[in-house]
Amino acid sequence: MADVTFTTSGALSKSSLRQGNERLVLNAIRQHPTLSRADIARITGLSPSTVTFIVERMLRQKLVCEERVNNHAQVGRRPTALRLRPEARIAVGVELNLTQAQVTLANWTGEITKERSVPRYAAPELFFNKIHDTIRTLTRAKAETEVLGVGVGLPGFSDRTTGKVIAAENFNWTGIEAGRHLRKDLPFPFYYENSAKLRALAETWFSPNAGKTLRDFVFVTMRGGLGTGVIINGQILQGAFSAAAEFGHTILYPEGRRCACGNTGCWEQYASDLAVSRAYAERTKTRGGEEIDAEMVVQRAREGDRAAIGVLDETAGYIALGLVNVIMVFNPEAIVLGDYAAAGWDLMQEKIWDVLRARVPAYYLSGVRIFPSEHVANSSLKGCIALVLSQYFKSFGDGNPSAPGNSVIIH
Repeated sequence: MADVTFTTSGALSKSSLRQGNERLVLNAIRQHPTLSRADIARITGLSPSTVTFIVERMLRQKLVCEERVNNHAQVGRRPTALRLRPEARIAVGVELNLTQAQVTLANWTGEITKERSVPRYAAPELFFNKIHDTIRTLTRAKAETEVLGVGVGLPGFSDRTTGKVIAAENFNWTGIEAGRHLRKDLPFPFYYENSAKLRALAETWFSPNAGKTLRDFVFVTMRGGLGTGVIINGQILQGAFSAAAEFGHTILYPEGRRCACGNTGCWEQYASDLAVSRAYAERTKTRGGEEIDAEMVVQRAREGDRAAIGVLDETAGYIALGLVNVIMVFNPEAIVLGDYAAAGWDLMQEKIWDVLRARVPAYYLSGVRIFPSEHVANSSLKGCIALVLSQYFKSFGDGNPSAPGNSVIIH
């Protein structure tokens, strides 16, 4: 996406003003795909003539389509509704995990249309080169202007500007130039973000009534470790160095288990998917290299496996201890749980709430909702897509493209 440009006098250039208005209208259509031109003018604050000019231009560019609305209560000429043409623009998402990368194409309404897997290689440079080749293959038939960008979910502590992985202990990566390898000679903009934060972004971007019900919440991801994404007033909490809210490495037990980060007793060591798998193996004395992941432990608990039931009960207590800290620090309206905790929420929620009620003052806990993610299977991938779309649809001002104060009027 082109950034806003300024003239030498400091005024916004005409092309930037035009682009801002177009994004404003497109975002209104994206959020409300049955709007008429009159509705858009009312919502955005743009004049009806400006909206008509922009819509006609976007119809010629085949960005949107217009269709008659069947409304029997309507007297006279039937109104028309505007919709985005799904195929007009695409976004690319890249999710990295401990075993592979998922590379996805999605249209700009968020629907995933293609997906490829890239197995992880021991050599990071080879791994990222393979991902780069997959991005190139998936976008080969697309014009450069059709691709809005590539969103990449990076593990651990990374530089969001360059895509350099500074430290990802569970991947055994330090100082890996992921962004440089991924974006080489590709003409699209690349955006990088921590995977846990992307999952939080997916909840706000793709959930029903996004931005109305969830403005201040915490997303807890438990895949390949434990991470948290914090949304404050609708914005991702970044911190001074884009590493805020690493609650997976807050301490539950100072003399506890050694963590890959070098500390001891981190929340991650007791409540992540890796911790669940390890605890089950220890209880059952699993041998022969059999790997039982956290989702399988949840399934075995449902089938009555006493060891699995015990592991989930114990882990629920650890989850709750970490959530005590989250609630006392952020005072969130909601906490969203991902991965195995979402799959097994009905089996663990009673224990979690019991611990929270015992440790958090009632007046502080009152009103907090805890619930499983709606995007358990692909929340990180959806977050990668949301990262690209949020960059494209953002407008001038405070980051809320639908706010009237962000309207910039020019033909």
